[in-house]
Amino acid sequence: MVRFKVRWILFELVQDPIIENNKVIFPRTSAKLCDDDLNRCIHSALTIDYGDFGNGMARSVYVKWFNPSTKVGIARVPRDYTDMLLASLFFIKKVCDQPYSFRILHVSGTIIGVQKHAIIRDRDIYLQEQEEAQKKGQPYSFVEKLASSEKEIKKIQAFA
Repeated sequence: MVRFKVRWILFELVQDPIIENNKVIFPRTSAKLCDDDLNRCIHSALTIDYGDFGNGMARSVYVKWFNPSTKVGIARVPRDYTDMLLASLFFIKKVCDQPYSFRILHVSGTIIGVQKHAIIRDRDIYLQEQEEAQKKGQPYSFVEKLASSEKEIKKIQAFA
């Protein structure tokens, strides 16, 4: 029996900066996207970049988890096509007609390594949000958000 070898990619959607009054502003709004939107975007990018071969390869690429509040997600890709997917993600500049770019945070051969990095990244983002809220004098607790995010990340199964 032959194993289906995959790579797990931890990515972040980065909203492109906006120029207002000669100042560059990096907006941090929550994305109204889901796994299926990202899957469609990635599949179309692979088809555009690699033609019919990319279209066939795209059938085995899945976004397994995406957190719209932190814009962090996990994708599964066959090991042989990891570099092709990373190249295609680099050239994606719009997701559902919204200006987003992909930032690759981590690539791993096991789901456990990506899960650990995803939890750390979510925690860091929630801590930044808490600091910004405290500067404004607003109450903010990230404990429940982090607990639910961690629970969702740990539910991801390798071959489900």
